[in-house]
Amino acid sequence: MNLLLTILNTTTSQPPVEANTPLWIGYISVIIAVLFFGSNLVPAGKYPIGDGLSFQFFMCCGIWMTGLVIDLFVKSPQFFPLVLIGGILWTTGNILSLLVIRINGLGMSMLLWCTTNMLIGWASGHFGWFGLIPENVEKPILNYMGVTIACVSGIVFLAIRTVKQEIDITANIEEQQPILHSSPPIVTTTSNDAPIEIVTTIDSPPINIYLRIVGCILATIAGIFFGLVFIPSTYIQDHPYDQYQTASKNGLHYVFAMYSGIFFSSMFYYIVYIAYKGNRPYIHVQSIFPAIISGIMWGIAQAGFLVANSVLSQAISFPLVTIGPGTIAILWSIFYFKEISGRRNYLIISGGTLLRLISAVLIILSKPIPR
Repeated sequence: MNLLLTILNTTTSQPPVEANTPLWIGYISVIIAVLFFGSNLVPAGKYPIGDGLSFQFFMCCGIWMTGLVIDLFVKSPQFFPLVLIGGILWTTGNILSLLVIRINGLGMSMLLWCTTNMLIGWASGHFGWFGLIPENVEKPILNYMGVTIACVSGIVFLAIRTVKQEIDITANIEEQQPILHSSPPIVTTTSNDAPIEIVTTIDSPPINIYLRIVGCILATIAGIFFGLVFIPSTYIQDHPYDQYQTASKNGLHYVFAMYSGIFFSSMFYYIVYIAYKGNRPYIHVQSIFPAIISGIMWGIAQAGFLVANSVLSQAISFPLVTIGPGTIAILWSIFYFKEISGRRNYLIISGGTLLRLISAVLIILSKPIPR
């Protein structure tokens, strides 16, 4: 916590258009993002979530409260409505992810949306898509190699299997399962926004191949939405002179606007959901507080991600932040949830983690070029 306050104090003390923030702040922000993204659903891991819509709404309440605290801490800088779009995109992708998980399972779904998320976020910054200024690195070949290895590492982790979970088969089974055991064949990949990667294997009826294709398409769309979340805030930071004269280089100045977009879009979707359910939504009271805590942790992680993007550039931060949480989640799965064991799994984890370490080293060595 002291480290987080140090970063907040360092960033908030800078002038609005400061451009040369020390790189160590960016890398510390990456570490904070990785730790909290990899752990944010642990508080809710053993509680039932129903169909997930109520859980997501209360989680978004926690996210918005975190954004409010950060906004007060940075003395309420200018609110840019454009950044709301980033929050709306995240919420829409998260709603899609709940549907996709029930079609294709968590493992394949997250492999698709997290890989797409990383590639969209990395490429939009590196190549200057959507009106952004291209973010160059000193050694592009190392950056490309790191991103490629990061994609491969996600595929390696798909081979992990856990001890089969015993689940009561009832008419309302999918409304009673905990959040970390709510889908058939689950395997681990990476995530930035989102669900913790816990692994399990549960027998399920076969799903029509066409429905699986639809699920893959929706997972890819969700990944695109996740990858576009930072485009509005980065666009504003890239155009401080011609369009946004008061734009700040401090990523924390865009937190509240983004989190407001998340909260209000989540509220809209939740109202639609309640109407669809005839005012009888699935709400498990015991999961409300854990959902809020999860949202607070996610909010801290996303704030770190925003700072990392501002300091290091998306070409560096996106691959690092999207590959890290999976390793943290696996550690939770081994030592807390006791779901991963066995020599085979440990060898796979060791190999996948080694690939991710190599990827991270290559990306760091590619070195961002300050703008």
